[in-house]
Amino acid sequence: MPPAKQAELSVNPEVSRSFDSLQHTDHVIWDRPGYLVRRLHQLHVALFMGQVAKGEVTPIQYGLLSILVNRPGIDQSMLGEELGLDPANIAEVLKRLETRQLVSRQVDPENRRRKLCVATKEGERFVNRYQKDMQHSQQQLLSPLEPRERELFMNLLMRLVQGNNESRKASSARPSVNLSK
Repeated sequence: MPPAKQAELSVNPEVSRSFDSLQHTDHVIWDRPGYLVRRLHQLHVALFMGQVAKGEVTPIQYGLLSILVNRPGIDQSMLGEELGLDPANIAEVLKRLETRQLVSRQVDPENRRRKLCVATKEGERFVNRYQKDMQHSQQQLLSPLEPRERELFMNLLMRLVQGNNESRKASSARPSVNLSK
């Protein structure tokens, strides 16, 4: 292991032992951040679906509703951008929530090409009804970490997302693929 990596891991002996144990097992792909992020996402979805609204809503749908409760009248394009969804996917999520009468979309009178999105009263009640369950699922996801580690983890996640969002927007070239891992 390179000295820089050893120094980084020595900051937290538990992380170092955990990383070393993974290196000496049959876990071939556990040193790949993409794999671990995907696996953590799978665990998050399972926790969320088991605890929030009896599985009647996905994390994306609940996130969308939460945004609309806090920012009524946001346009469909901005909503998709905030959720990291392309226009076709955001339209499909909105359509499903609209069918359930949790959101409504209206043509913007100032720009007829834009659709403004609003959580209905039922949508607001839905978000409020399951707010504690959603928070509990988030806390459970982070429960293996100590409180200071949770804060650090969240800060690092935000940096990774923001840093990669910016580089993705700035470059239209396809990212290079590292085939060495």
